[in-house]
Amino acid sequence: MLYVLRDDTNQVCAVSDKPLSNEWEQVETNDESLMLFLHNNPEISSGIMASSDADFIRVLEDVIDLLIDKQIIQFTEFPDVVQEKLLHRRRYRESLRSNADTTRLLEDGDNSIF
Repeated sequence: MLYVLRDDTNQVCAVSDKPLSNEWEQVETNDESLMLFLHNNPEISSGIMASSDADFIRVLEDVIDLLIDKQIIQFTEFPDVVQEKLLHRRRYRESLRSNADTTRLLEDGDNSIF
């Protein structure tokens, strides 16, 4: 979902992924005035597309993991280069998740409980 700011003629004059004030309104991606704005501002359009691509890649990774977990496909069926990329992304996502994890009560290697 995107948010737009409209000018006095009700045309989109700015786009954001979140509302920046009460004047910003949420629109569907197929909104005609949004499409016109993006057509006239290709640099903004390409940024929105890149963000959308990143979201889609995350979904695709999750689908691949689900297919592997359900044993519909085997990880080893992918070419080596694909396996390497999937492993790299999985390790990266796990490191992001563990860095953001504030629920850990003990530091790594700390086995003492008081």
